[in-house]
Amino acid sequence: MDIFVPHEKDRNIYLDEIIFFSNHNFIFDNYKNYKESYSIVNIQFPEAIFDWKSPSQEQLLNFEKELISWKKRSKIIYTLNDFESHYDEKKQFLDLFRLLYKYVDGVIHLGNYSLDNFKKYFPDNCLHKVIFHPLYNSLNDNFKTKKFQDMISADLSNKFIVSVVGSVRSQEELDFIIKIFRKIPIANKFLIVPRVLKFNKIPDYIPTRFRKYYKKMIEKRGWFLLSKKRYYFMSQFIEYNYLVDLVKQSSLMIIPRIRSLNSGNLYLGLTFDKPMIIPEIGNLTETAKNLKLPLLNFKKGNYKEVISEVLSLESNQYFTSNDYLAKKSMYHPRKIAHDYDVFFNKIKGI
Repeated sequence: MDIFVPHEKDRNIYLDEIIFFSNHNFIFDNYKNYKESYSIVNIQFPEAIFDWKSPSQEQLLNFEKELISWKKRSKIIYTLNDFESHYDEKKQFLDLFRLLYKYVDGVIHLGNYSLDNFKKYFPDNCLHKVIFHPLYNSLNDNFKTKKFQDMISADLSNKFIVSVVGSVRSQEELDFIIKIFRKIPIANKFLIVPRVLKFNKIPDYIPTRFRKYYKKMIEKRGWFLLSKKRYYFMSQFIEYNYLVDLVKQSSLMIIPRIRSLNSGNLYLGLTFDKPMIIPEIGNLTETAKNLKLPLLNFKKGNYKEVISEVLSLESNQYFTSNDYLAKKSMYHPRKIAHDYDVFFNKIKGI
């Protein structure tokens, strides 16, 4: 079957892992280039349909007509990476998400938390299936990496590297990262955060000529508590060649999510068997519990306990245990692709 993804391919290659093992053909293109021959329309990231820009009411009306037209020939499936747009405080994408919920024929949930909490928002005749996020296996074997050290001026030799490879989208997430880092009881620790997004708002009362200074001051909020010899912050997308090298060098990874439903960072860490600080949120909870990995509970504030347990995983040879390896195989891209194919066939009545 031809599977139409009505937006450009995201830089996150998780779907590529599935496509490699799938029996079906995936086509990425602008939503206006839909063809009646497409059996399935699989929407991954709703915001990408309009190039990550909030659509106007006119655009939404036209897109609704497209959805109605698609349903005459194809089945529309939404992979629920997010229930709403990340940190969309002005709710600019809310109408787009609601429009999709109204017309989709099937939903792929990345965990039972998603299924249990969000199934009610979709039509009664909508089919639902839990299919987990795949590992990033294509980055593991024979992947050509470039030294991350070449990108930065800091000396990483003999350092206990703590990395945060996902985008940091809010001050809340940044505070969370720094709080954990400061509690790690290791002298030679070094924090690397490659992508801190420019999430801080500049108040209207700040004069134009002072805005750039205000912005710099806010971006460094909290960082002054860290010695410059212990951290390196960046604000750019890191190509996988460098990112993989960083992950391999990391002694510990922090999953920086506070309110998210899913995080590919967890599965990137699992791909390379890395100790991780995993918050007890959304679908992350199910995967971590399945693999018997410690979870950080915000209400309990069990930072010290979780950090201690996570740091002991490698010394206890947990990542080479048969139990861990068997459960990790559940997330192999081959299995995830098979689950996608079965669901596609089912929804088409094949």
